[in-house]
Amino acid sequence: MRRFFQQLKEGTEHLNYGRHIIADWGAELYANSIARPFRILDLGCGPGTDLDNIRIKAAEGAGSESRLQLEMHGLESWPPNIEKCNALGIQTWQADLERDRYPGADQSFDLIVANQVLEHTKEIFWIFNEADRLLKPGGHFMIGVPNLASFHNRILLMFGQQPTQIQSMSAHVRGFTKPDLRRFGETGDFFRLVAFRGSNFYPLPPFLSKPLARLLPTMAWGAFLLFERTTKQGEFLECLHGDEHFLETPFYGSPQNPAPKPRAGRTQKQGRQKTAATQNSGPGRKKKSKLLKGRR
Repeated sequence: MRRFFQQLKEGTEHLNYGRHIIADWGAELYANSIARPFRILDLGCGPGTDLDNIRIKAAEGAGSESRLQLEMHGLESWPPNIEKCNALGIQTWQADLERDRYPGADQSFDLIVANQVLEHTKEIFWIFNEADRLLKPGGHFMIGVPNLASFHNRILLMFGQQPTQIQSMSAHVRGFTKPDLRRFGETGDFFRLVAFRGSNFYPLPPFLSKPLARLLPTMAWGAFLLFERTTKQGEFLECLHGDEHFLETPFYGSPQNPAPKPRAGRTQKQGRQKTAATQNSGPGRKKKSKLLKGRR
């Protein structure tokens, strides 16, 4: 049965990454923001594919703008990918997404991307906390993950088989569905979901998988969620405080396993950067397009 399904899906694997969704959303957010330069941070940026796609798509719709005003930054752990990103003009830092404090001043980014990353991590509380810290109010956190509730996973479970999105012999350590990730992201009211899309539809061929992913996104292979940072002050890690929120596993940054405080010198430097970022951004934002009013 597995071999039959694998043959059906051949030629659709590239759709799993939802590159078109990331590029469309990124370009749309750039076009509808008054912040210039528009600052993007890609968590686990790989060779810079998603950032480069956003830049290309944004340039297509830039219209009368004489120069595309994008600042692209990435966090990556593998040196060869860092070299590729730097060659594309992406300022890239080597970092451990699950334990390091991310470079950048508080509220200094307009968009943060994490595409096909969260399923490889345990410390998602820390990742969301850093995204919460770095994003401006009204900024966006764009997430792409394999969908545990996809059509083909439901079929596999019905026959007593392990879902492909999370297996013991796999690099994935977490499984996500739209309702679960939405509930997690909106914990504490620091984020709100503003758009959702699906990509690919296993085990069907491309001419069927593309339209079905649009019609039935919660059953598509990949789930893509766009969160907006609210104006609430504080830290996402607050959701781990208090006896009622106690979790037996001590997640990094929790009261049982606290993260070290940033050094004073760095805090002062970040404060100066924050002031400059605030001066450049301005308080207003353009009206959202229909694209960002997607199904929630």
